[in-house]
Amino acid sequence: MKYTFLLLSFSLLLFTACGSVETEENTTVKDPDIIMSCQKQKEPLSFSYPSKIFHIESSKEMKILMKSSPQNLNKEKEFDKAGVYQLFTTEYYWADKTQQNFNYEAFQTPQSLIEVLKYKKDRWSFAIEKERFNNTISQKNRGFGFSCQEVNSGCFVTYVQIDSPADKIDLRRGDIIQKVNNHKATRSDIYRLGKESKTAISFTIKRSNTNELCQGAVTPREYTYKVILTKIINISNNQPVGYLRLDSFLGEKELVQQIDNAFNKLKKSAIQKLIIDLRYNGGGSVDIASEILDRLSVKNEGEEQFTLTWNDNYQTSNQKYIFSLKKNSLNIEQLLFLTTKNTASASELLISAMKPYLSQENLVVIGDDTHGKPVGMSGKSDGNYYYFLINFVVKNALGFYDYFNGLPVTKGCYIEDDPHHEMGDREELMLKSALNYIKEGSCQ
Repeated sequence: MKYTFLLLSFSLLLFTACGSVETEENTTVKDPDIIMSCQKQKEPLSFSYPSKIFHIESSKEMKILMKSSPQNLNKEKEFDKAGVYQLFTTEYYWADKTQQNFNYEAFQTPQSLIEVLKYKKDRWSFAIEKERFNNTISQKNRGFGFSCQEVNSGCFVTYVQIDSPADKIDLRRGDIIQKVNNHKATRSDIYRLGKESKTAISFTIKRSNTNELCQGAVTPREYTYKVILTKIINISNNQPVGYLRLDSFLGEKELVQQIDNAFNKLKKSAIQKLIIDLRYNGGGSVDIASEILDRLSVKNEGEEQFTLTWNDNYQTSNQKYIFSLKKNSLNIEQLLFLTTKNTASASELLISAMKPYLSQENLVVIGDDTHGKPVGMSGKSDGNYYYFLINFVVKNALGFYDYFNGLPVTKGCYIEDDPHHEMGDREELMLKSALNYIKEGSCQ
């Protein structure tokens, strides 16, 4: 059975909650956040899984490769139409394709103007409200912190944000939320409660992998989440393998600290084989990508990671990134990437940048071909909106960048995403295939 998942980023369907409190159905909950209490069932639980492919819809805004924090356009207008058009005729990578003497006055929204002006190859340029973007790069959200897909028996959990309220009560990917506040769970009700409720919400869930029925409660609230999770997995001969789940390249200082913590842990275990899970990572900062690349090799200090190349009129903005040795840089022999169509931009940059330095057998892509975004943007703001228009292509040390159709998976390593197991679970199909590749030299 096929399952296709597309992650949300800025518009993540992440339902984004001590003493006794009352739920909206006036059922008393002793604690607003109650970790799941589960009971093993004597008889196998019946489950109703979807009979067709289902999607977590993706926002175009997630496909972002950002050079640095956006600069101000120094305008005070609500929507600086002239400023946006000027960006298209100057700094935009395909500026020579922009319509000349274009009348932009009739456009009411930034995105509608961008859609008309952008070049046919451009699937990514966008505008976003300043506050919304700032919340994203500061790793802040509101609600529960998970997404789910409606099925006959409830809502099937497909993604749980790290350190979110949902994560803290032990809600898991693969759970089926059967009831919310003692009523049958629907996705629309859960999303609404995540946005509007100020009281604790009770959940009844079926946990398929353990045949358990579970109860928990959480209050939707503003929260700070994380985007990195690290595990050490021991395989045959007690060989330690690193697993790094990386959900985003947005976060700046907060994310650099998370990166350091993760690689300190990997360094301590002397990891030489590392699995990087990028399946839902739509990108972010090239500086963050460079920070991670620095920690993936002690052998390439001083060599080129990648180069940002602007249009012919802005060649002075070109920038080359170089490997720099860090205290927690690893002596990596083999890198395995878990990818989907949602693996985009800065995520693809990691893979492309390492290709010149590892053999095909030691740089392995497992899952599905990636999104295909070898371009990025620097970003500008007029005070109300940030405008992210494509400014540059990203070339690796060999000058390669033409992967507009995505980076392909390694031969024999097309593996469907497995929503029935948590990310990082050894039985999850993509991770299981990666571990098999390390042991046997093939995914299956």
